[in-house]
Amino acid sequence: MNITRSVAFWSAVFLSFGVFLINAESGLAQSRPGWGEIWQQRMTIGQAQLDSAFKLAESGKVNEALAMIDQVIATDPSNWRSYFLKSAVLVLARRGSEALKQIDTSINLARKSNVSAGLLAELYESKARSCMDYGRDGEAKKSLEQAVRLQPTDPTTLNDLAWMLATSKDSRVRDGRRAVAIATKACHLSDWKNAFSVDTLAAASATAGNFADAVKYQQLAISLLGPDDRKAQLPGMQQRLQQYSDGQIFTGI
Repeated sequence: MNITRSVAFWSAVFLSFGVFLINAESGLAQSRPGWGEIWQQRMTIGQAQLDSAFKLAESGKVNEALAMIDQVIATDPSNWRSYFLKSAVLVLARRGSEALKQIDTSINLARKSNVSAGLLAELYESKARSCMDYGRDGEAKKSLEQAVRLQPTDPTTLNDLAWMLATSKDSRVRDGRRAVAIATKACHLSDWKNAFSVDTLAAASATAGNFADAVKYQQLAISLLGPDDRKAQLPGMQQRLQQYSDGQIFTGI
């Protein structure tokens, strides 16, 4: 599994449909290239309408898209996927608070629908990334912790939480020692072969005040980068390496 991360979660939602891409500024962190299980389980109720609504949103007709989604919700108010898509469209409309409420509704309905732990964890991660987009790192942390409780041995989920604890701009959220512990677990689960999990451990080590380890792990992360990731990730990793060498921590968006 390729472990990646981004506060620009919704770009991944649209990429998974193969249509719209939101290029949110991702600083020098990593970006998630695809979504996963949520949209692989396509809607069985109102699917055609929801697909049409998505295409309307892609073309910039946000209000029309929302109206169509609301029609599906009125017909089947228990369809958690409808609220998930509505949240994505509200993000496009820059209506962040409303979008987060829709994600919460989607999560609650998904729980009642007895979806898999993995799918529910992805929903919590989606909320976390949206919270990060709006500077709500405290809420993002809680959502990622929920995701980890659901998938305690999934390296991607562990990595996302460790990255948040290591690099949040909110000092109340940062926890270097805990980030090191979680990132180390993610590295073990990926056999120390994943550049991104080692990159997270480097950031966590710096936040914990151990810059020698931060430099060591950042160098290892760079050496583990594959050819497909090298062009996009190397500049950021090299900049972080310089920061750790200078005794500075890295904080993300």
